[in-house]
Order: sequence, then C-alpha cells, then structure tokens
Amino acid sequence: MGRHSAPPRRRRPRLSRWVPFVCVLAAIAAVTASGIDWVTSPFWGHQVIAGTAPARNVGVVPVSPWSGTVKAKPVAMVLSPNRIEIPALKAEAPILAVGDDNRELNIPLDPKVAGWWKGGAEPGAATGTAIIAGHINYAGVQGALGRIGELNPGDTVYIYGVGRDKKQGRLHLKITGVRTYSKQALPFAEIFDQSSVGRVAIVTCGGPFDASTGNYLDNIVAFAVPV
Repeated sequence: MGRHSAPPRRRRPRLSRWVPFVCVLAAIAAVTASGIDWVTSPFWGHQVIAGTAPARNVGVVPVSPWSGTVKAKPVAMVLSPNRIEIPALKAEAPILAVGDDNRELNIPLDPKVAGWWKGGAEPGAATGTAIIAGHINYAGVQGALGRIGELNPGDTVYIYGVGRDKKQGRLHLKITGVRTYSKQALPFAEIFDQSSVGRVAIVTCGGPFDASTGNYLDNIVAFAVPV
C-alpha cells in the first residue's frame, strides 16, 4: 500500500479576547445547562449564606497612576501569587494559578481558595490587571473573598508569592474602589483592561440570589493598586 498523508488538522477558531471574561464573571456560578460545561453551581441544593458581598459602589476604578484616592507607584516586585490577606475582613486564602488553553478562568471550587488567572498580569506588574477570583460560598461554607463588597478605599491588601528572582515576597496594596456589576451588563473592557496601570481586581459573586437557577445576579469587584 502507498503512504497517505494525514488530512490537515482543523485549527480551532481563535476566541475573542473577552470571551473568557464573559465565562468568568457572567457565569462564575452557572449550572452546566447554561452551556458553560466547566463550571458547576456552588449553591445548588445548599443553604445560601445571607449577608455576604453586599452591593456597593465606592471609590474609583484606577486606570492611570494618578486615578483614585490611593496613588499607584511603580514597584520592583512582580509576583506569581500564592496567598492573599485582607486584614479589614480578617480574611486570607491560598491562591492557585488557573486558566487553560482557552484562556478560561476555572476558579477552585473550594471557597477558601482563590484563583489567579495566569493569562493576565501578575500582581505588581507596571501595567495590566491581575485577576484574583473566588466563590462567595460553596456547600454552605462562606468563601474567603465573600465579603470583599464591604471593603473601603484605603483598606490594605497583602499578596504573597514568588518573585522573578525566585524568592518569596510580599506586595502591599490599597483598595481604590469597589464596584457591583450586573452579570447581564458587565463592562468587560473596563474590568479586565490589560493596558491600565498595574492593579489587582478581586472578584466574587454577590447581589440578589436567584433560587430558581442557583445563581447570584451580580459580580463584586474590588480594585487595588500597589503603594
């Protein structure tokens, strides 16, 4: 028999740069029936913890070094993060690097663990948004990031991790603002801007809870910059 060349492999269509962010925010707690087959609802069949992540809009979203009540400054420390600490909430959580070839953010199901989207900026980078997300709750357990909606401009955030010199380090940040976004009208370009001043966006679910779908209707995002 003669040799036959294999048929050319079909290339997967390139995803829009904002598609994974739609998955992250608009469907962070979606059931599989929604078409997001890599996420399961952390609320379905479990009692919802009331009073977490209240809807608030305070402070500013930093887009330049001069925006906000806290002035961002250049930092020499850029970290691959492994832990976050928020003293005002008495909250801390390990951070896992997440993300796959489709640039989706599959955050850890454990509500006590946060996920850092490795497709975006690293905390401490001069430009771009570092995205750290966690569930508001799971199986009746409140998430470590579930109360970020209570933060105020000026509150402290510490992020620990491994620097480019392979040494452990700590990055000191301050909250500039908190936003509540409806999952039906998310300003993706504003939230995930990778050309902004270096900043961190801490994300969870919040707002009203829709018991019929097992989803919260909003996302809460707390923005922070190095100081």
